[in-house]
Amino acid sequence: MKKLLRYWNQNKRKILITLAVIALVIIIIQMINAMVKSQNEKDKNKGTNHAVVANDITKPNQSVITNDKLTPKETQETSDFIEKFVDYCNQNKVEEAYNLLTEECKTELYPTKEIFISNYMNQIFKEQVNYELELWYSVTNCHTYRITYHKGNLLQTGGQASSSNFVDYITLLKQNGEYKLNINKFIRKERVNKQGGNKGIEIQVNDKSIYVDYEIYHMTVQNNTDKTILLNDGTNAKDFCLIGRNNSIFTSAISELPTSNLTLSPQYRKTMDIKFNKIYMTQSKVQTMQITNIYLDKNQYDTNQENAEKITVKVEL
Repeated sequence: MKKLLRYWNQNKRKILITLAVIALVIIIIQMINAMVKSQNEKDKNKGTNHAVVANDITKPNQSVITNDKLTPKETQETSDFIEKFVDYCNQNKVEEAYNLLTEECKTELYPTKEIFISNYMNQIFKEQVNYELELWYSVTNCHTYRITYHKGNLLQTGGQASSSNFVDYITLLKQNGEYKLNINKFIRKERVNKQGGNKGIEIQVNDKSIYVDYEIYHMTVQNNTDKTILLNDGTNAKDFCLIGRNNSIFTSAISELPTSNLTLSPQYRKTMDIKFNKIYMTQSKVQTMQITNIYLDKNQYDTNQENAEKITVKVEL
């Protein structure tokens, strides 16, 4: 015992310093362990939250094309509205489902409930379906989704591709404070009200109907000359085209129209719809409609005259 007391008295300072260091190391280790545990919990929670969003196939909140995000309120409102539409269709509540469509969609595609039943409901909802959504584009008060309707049990199929599945693109528009729906790849209709002319030929572009994979321009053409004209002979889709930024060209489906539809008698006005091969992209803007090789005298075209008089008309959009 005397030896221990003697050793303590002789090494008291060293012993106290050693004990203090050991205690400090233990405290540091405990603090590090606590920090690691806390970080692991945060990472776990983040992973869990991410998994919930990723697996919620009826409430997407981020565009797969542009990465733009909806607010939580927009996500909830739009997903609830789509769910309501699908539920009405599954329950064969035609009146309720039809009333969720915009007036433009009805006019454009389904002017009567009978046409809506025949061309949409009977094509998809012969039996109960589930669905999953992908948000494609989102601009102010306009959200476009890719919707896949799955027949059968979605949990059993895992959402895998099937010949019985049906893919559509639907767009929610907020009008007067409430949502309405465009379906069957119809995005929306836009007013244009632009015009251009040359040598007595006047072209008024009234509006356009935007679909996922094309656009239809509704226009009025006025022939103020004293001869029958031919707007296009249908041989070159670029003769009737849209021009975008960086001189990108979107060709028309002008060859689908008979020559008679593109012929205008003297002092005659005609309305026409021209389809253009323009895929819907929110960042892709059209600047000009261009019509080249307009025959000012259709007789010259009919008789294959080499020096037939032709003009170009541009409409700045």
